[in-house]
Amino acid sequence: MPKPGALRVLVVVALLHGATHIYWTFLQPLNLHLKTYFGLAQDADVTFFHSLYLAVYAVSNLGAGVLAARMSPRLLLALSPVLNGGAFMALSWVGPNGYGYACALFALGALGGGLYHPVANLLLTERFPHTKGRALGWSGVGASLAFIVGPWGASSLVERAGWDWQQVTLLYGCYGMLCGALAFAFVPSRHSDQGAPEGLAPLRPAGESTFTKLRPILLFAVFLAAVMGGRELASWGTTAVTAQFVDKTFDPAPNAGFLLAVIFAPGLVVQPLIGTWSDTLGRERVVAAALFILALGLIATPLVPAHLVVVSYLVMGSAIMATIPTYEALIADRTPVELRGLVFGIVITSGILVGSLGPYLVGAIADAGGRGVLAYRHAFFAMAGLTGFCACMALGLRPVAAALRLQGTKNGAREVIAPPKPSLTPEA
Repeated sequence: MPKPGALRVLVVVALLHGATHIYWTFLQPLNLHLKTYFGLAQDADVTFFHSLYLAVYAVSNLGAGVLAARMSPRLLLALSPVLNGGAFMALSWVGPNGYGYACALFALGALGGGLYHPVANLLLTERFPHTKGRALGWSGVGASLAFIVGPWGASSLVERAGWDWQQVTLLYGCYGMLCGALAFAFVPSRHSDQGAPEGLAPLRPAGESTFTKLRPILLFAVFLAAVMGGRELASWGTTAVTAQFVDKTFDPAPNAGFLLAVIFAPGLVVQPLIGTWSDTLGRERVVAAALFILALGLIATPLVPAHLVVVSYLVMGSAIMATIPTYEALIADRTPVELRGLVFGIVITSGILVGSLGPYLVGAIADAGGRGVLAYRHAFFAMAGLTGFCACMALGLRPVAAALRLQGTKNGAREVIAPPKPSLTPEA
């Protein structure tokens, strides 16, 4: 059973999840407006905003992982949307010659955004020790709503209501202030007891050092981060280049904000559903299957006619959303609670640092190809190839865990992967 107050924590954390991720994408359908306003010549110059955000966000996750079990979750989770939203409020006042200032504010917002995941994931997996995948999946609904409302709302306000991008940015920044107040009011001030969670005894003898306990987990985390880094690169490369891609490829071009909403809409159903299924099915197989489907969607997207591009974005979105609660629960399965926040930080930092290259690299590929139809096709094919390779790597997650003799939990029950064989020699 969930621990007392767990449902309230889940609802608040889901709202904060949305507040974290709305800032990743709401300006992406307005890339052409940003490019014009700042007088930028290349696609890579405007997609650099998004790469910078992701890179700083990734590093901030590592710091949050170190702090997750040491500081009040209320303080950290309230500070996260306040920093994020405040930075974007300030961005709305930057002048046309302030490209450098804009970059600095994207970085400041990301610094706040990166405080969320290690703290929130530790909070949820403590309070839902038997159904980690389900809890993480339901928290992902908040992020999916933000991913939908963020870009679609921003593009609609500009194209239909006549707002400029600065007004949109100011509005979204105010939303972060509101979420910070909610976090301070409703997030618990401390974690539950830091002993071993239900069903997961300490992985090593009590006398061993933290590094000794962490070493096999860290090796597994690095492998998992490499798998998820490819997914991050493809995901954020796709969202960052969507506005330019549809503008050059289709006539008339589909609404970029709507397509970005479509890519995240499946998360409303897929994240809680797949998260729940992964509690009973193999998480590694779910990750691998989702990545193979994402690769197929990336291949299809630049080849389909305009009326089918929505379908390809829906397929890609379903695959992306399926991986999120699954790999987060996979980390929690293999990590003792006293190290869990740190390991979340390490995996998220490593994976998103790789992913942060996506927007810039895809923009650079498009620039190198003259920003024509074939250039964007090559960019999508490159992302598909990388994602397919990562899907093959995902099939090795369980053998790697077995080789490292990692122990874990599943539905609160003890699971030992490839335990050492008992000695046949009697003790003296």
